[in-house]
Amino acid sequence: MGFAENVAQGREKHYSRGTHGDGHRHAFHHSRTALGAAGHFLHLATVGAPLIIGELVTDVDKRWRYTKLATFGVAVASEAVWTFKIAHDRKKERELREELQDSRPCENSL
Repeated sequence: MGFAENVAQGREKHYSRGTHGDGHRHAFHHSRTALGAAGHFLHLATVGAPLIIGELVTDVDKRWRYTKLATFGVAVASEAVWTFKIAHDRKKERELREELQDSRPCENSL
């Protein structure tokens, strides 16, 4: 078996295909990307807060306190965004379910 055949065979085994058999690879899941742009900016704020606080605050005790508060604030914001997303998804599912039930013919009319 040549190098090219070995690589092709290894790719087929290593990268599982989607459940639909359409040949697309499964997307790598990052929980922060499930929230879209809001999740990205929350992650960026979490990573950047200690750096910015460290540059702006000179007192060590205040720096530590502000870093803890920033971490807590971003965690609360993240939970709020997740709650909003779940509520929005449930509302959309409920509307689709009601639309589907309204479009079905009535079984009692036969």
